[in-house]
Amino acid sequence: MRKRWSLLAAVLLVLSLAFGGSGCRREEPTIEHVVLVSVDGLMPASYLEPDRYGLRVPTLRRMRNEGAYSEGMLSVFPSLTYPAHTTMVTGVPPGRHGIVTNLAWDPLGRNQGGWRWYAADIRVPTLWQVAYAKGLRTAMVWWPVTVGAQATALLPEYWRASTAEDAKLLRALSTPGLLEAVEKKFAGFSERFLAPFKDDETVTDVAVYMLETLRPHLLLLHMAQVDHWQHEAGPLAEPARQAIENADRQIARLIEAAERAGLWEKTALIVASDHGFAPTTRQVRPGVWLREKGLLTLDAEGRVTDWRAVVVAHSGSAFVYVRDEQDATTQAEVLELFRTAAARPENGIARLYTREDIVALGGDPEAFLALEAAPGFALKSGYAGEVVRTVAVRGEHGYPPAQEAMRAALLIYGPAIGAGRINNARMIDLAPTIAAWLGLPFAHAEGRPLELPQRNPR
Repeated sequence: MRKRWSLLAAVLLVLSLAFGGSGCRREEPTIEHVVLVSVDGLMPASYLEPDRYGLRVPTLRRMRNEGAYSEGMLSVFPSLTYPAHTTMVTGVPPGRHGIVTNLAWDPLGRNQGGWRWYAADIRVPTLWQVAYAKGLRTAMVWWPVTVGAQATALLPEYWRASTAEDAKLLRALSTPGLLEAVEKKFAGFSERFLAPFKDDETVTDVAVYMLETLRPHLLLLHMAQVDHWQHEAGPLAEPARQAIENADRQIARLIEAAERAGLWEKTALIVASDHGFAPTTRQVRPGVWLREKGLLTLDAEGRVTDWRAVVVAHSGSAFVYVRDEQDATTQAEVLELFRTAAARPENGIARLYTREDIVALGGDPEAFLALEAAPGFALKSGYAGEVVRTVAVRGEHGYPPAQEAMRAALLIYGPAIGAGRINNARMIDLAPTIAAWLGLPFAHAEGRPLELPQRNPR
């Protein structure tokens, strides 16, 4: 009898521990807050092989070891910042959400180099719109294509003259009083914010303030320094490594802010990038061939005055547009021109894509052709000067997303997230994943919630 009671007591003890000691099952961690941080251009090698590059990234290491990670997330076509960031928050490819390139459509150059800054140009619902409509608190910091976005708090990504005057413009476009409040909290913020280039510490100051005061359900933050220095010096070059280490410090600040605000136990932190990088030493201007063929005309200052065909280049690829959809003669000329150019390896064109190919890749359905740059080459804008030139080593992106070098980073971390690898991650899957966590309707997405590693019970 004594043994029987001892066995019963042991069983009751196990059940008590398993169910939290009170007869009720211990609640699993839930996700009520999502922080999505884009470290522009971050390559998966930064957390998969940090020792190989001498990277001091304790935060990324912890996320890699204790959270879920991808060895390379599939980006979009072309693998550019604005199309990719819009896919992250819509769950559809660029050809459907409408942000098909960084630069706004402007064949005659009248928009003075304007980008696709405006949220009004997105053709499908975004995470922040759906969340805001449901009454959730939303916050965006330097996130692309958010000028005019409806959110609880907003600092949009925007510039015009790239001078200190832009700071005044950003104050007018941001949530009233936001920047003034951040200035009171962080020493030196005002001076850093006046600079034309917004460094990662500056935008993180704003995000930290939002976490601690607004306690948003959805926070989007874009850090741009890693991308900047990889363009300037090449993938994972010394200046880029310093930028990666700085981004790591800023991510740590976000975790600490979420902890101080009492949010961390119900927060999922996503660190993602929009694309990878490839080294290049030669630049090609395919637009020069169009001018030489008489398919466009320039004025004395080199500006396009009329055109039958134009090129919009984005380094790893380029779209070719024909003005008149019914102009079979021009279409034939353009096709023959680029077929001939691609047949010569020294021209740096690896492949031509038809409109059907472009649509299948999720690119701009209005483009007549797409050009893919060969390894070591980058396709650039311009209709005058030499076609091919040699330059110092630079980093570039914009190539088709299937290329290994274009794979984007993805780490997901938090109390509710299991540890292990995320297989077959795609950028179109991020928005449906976040929507499912926050209980948001998101039926329009083409992606699906990511299959994450199961969390081990504690």
